[in-house]
Parts: sequence; C-alpha cells; structure tokens
Amino acid sequence: MSDLLFYGLATTLVFLSLLAVSLPNLLHGAIALIGSFFATAALYIMLQLEFVALSQIMLYIGGIIIFMLIIILLTTGLGQGNRYKVKGRRRAAGAGISALLLVGLLLTISGQPSATLQKATLRAAPVTMDDIGFRLMATNKNGFIIPFEIISLLLLVALVGAVVIARRDNDQEQKS
Repeated sequence: MSDLLFYGLATTLVFLSLLAVSLPNLLHGAIALIGSFFATAALYIMLQLEFVALSQIMLYIGGIIIFMLIIILLTTGLGQGNRYKVKGRRRAAGAGISALLLVGLLLTISGQPSATLQKATLRAAPVTMDDIGFRLMATNKNGFIIPFEIISLLLLVALVGAVVIARRDNDQEQKS
C-alpha cells in the first residue's frame, strides 16, 4: 500500500512540476508549484521526516510562493501575452538534454550506495526536535538565527521594491 501511495505522490509531483514550468500563465504556474511543494511534503511525511515536511510547507509554501503570488498579482499583465516564445528546435534540444541528464541521474542512483555513506549512517546519532530547535535558534557560530533574519530582511526589501516598481509602472500607464 505504501509503495502505491509513493508512486502516486511521485507521479503527482512530477506532473505538477512540469505544469509549473510549462503553463503560459504565471499565476497558474505558481499554483501548480504550490501543489508540487505539498506533494514533496507528503513524500517527506512518508519518510517519517515530519520536521522537514513542516519546514517545506512553512518556508516554501508559506513564504516564497506567497511572495511570488504577490509579485505576480502586483505586476499587471505579466505572463499574458508578453512571454518569451521558445522555438520548436530549442524546445526539442532542451527536452533532449533533460532526458540525457535524467538517464545519467537514474544510472548513478541505481548503483549500490557507497561504503562511506553506509558507515556515516551507522555513526549518525539520533536527533530530537529540541536539538533542531536549539541549533536553528542559536546565536553562536553554529546557529542559524542570523542567516534567517538576513534572508527575511532581503525578502522584505524585494517585496517593497516590487511594490514600488509595480506602482511606478501603473503611474506611467495612467499618465499616458
């Protein structure tokens, strides 16, 4: 049963990811990307990585995708008729290169895991949620609170910049 669920989620993930990069409307592509992130979180839950799944939902869906949706909605007409058209030859070349990379990746993955990886797995100590929380919120050299704050400020500046650019474009359209 779990194999069937895994294959269903993996198929959904691949389908939604392909939709996210191929839909002509950027808003629809962002919504497909949200679905692919949810499918990824479901796969993490199947692997019993609840913290990673929750982080996937909070960071990617709760932060980055909402940021992208706001930007798409603020810039009027983006993705309607002004999208770059890719010619058939280039599209076929890109699909061929992607297929070759996929075959190479599958051949690499299908081999036996390395002895170093197996030894590292045996040496790994179990990690609790408290350990993860203390590590993320620590202010010492091993902590991650300062990079999180810097990234949040960077996203805030980018959001304010997008609003300014969108309003400037709207003001110029109204004057002409």
